[in-house]
Amino acid sequence: MKEFPVADNVKNEKKPKIVYMGFRTFESKVTGSSGRSTSYTAELNYGKRTIPKLESGVFIDQLKSNGFRSDVSSDQVKAFIADYLGEVKVSGSKELSYLIEVEKINGNSVFKLRNFPVNYYVMGIHGPAFAKASNVGIEILYGISTLFSIVTLGLIPSYSSEIAKTEVKIYDKNLKLVNKLEYDNSYSFVSAVWIFPNPGHCTLLKCLPEKVSSPPDYIYSGMGPRIEEDVLRVVQNSPTN
Repeated sequence: MKEFPVADNVKNEKKPKIVYMGFRTFESKVTGSSGRSTSYTAELNYGKRTIPKLESGVFIDQLKSNGFRSDVSSDQVKAFIADYLGEVKVSGSKELSYLIEVEKINGNSVFKLRNFPVNYYVMGIHGPAFAKASNVGIEILYGISTLFSIVTLGLIPSYSSEIAKTEVKIYDKNLKLVNKLEYDNSYSFVSAVWIFPNPGHCTLLKCLPEKVSSPPDYIYSGMGPRIEEDVLRVVQNSPTN
């Protein structure tokens, strides 16, 4: 797993109120099958976030709103919704419901921003929804090595390298995009009976991806302090702060 060291040189002098959203992994599941064809869907996991604790912010579901913002238009809110759902699809609707309410007026949908006493919103998106090999060569290597690993009862290692990333978008209180940060969570794995598992629960073949699966949640762990530091650096230098 990649490490995300903290420089620890950003002071929270202005103490902006920052609300975090997202930072949820995907879970894939079979949603249908017909003959030799199988359909899969990846949805956000609402059981936990990849950042368990914040030092300089709070998660959106820990706050209570006070009415709605009349100074942020329905179109502004709609654009924010489209941006997020464009990345995570319909399963992100629940996350947005903490911040936004949709009301039907004269047959039209009006999007309203809940009123929270905050300065910035930070949205974290992990991806991809489905695990993806670094390249075609790696995909072929994984298939061959896994076959030999099974035949030799784990003596020959199985290997693969997968791409993954985290995108962090910082918005001001009016949902205007301030900045965007990206982190590389790409990972490799080797599995054999003679290799000590890391993480510890990944004993022989247990952490190998299924035919269609989402990236494991542990590859995004440990990012919280680094992300908070980078977000603070952005907002401290933002003219809107």
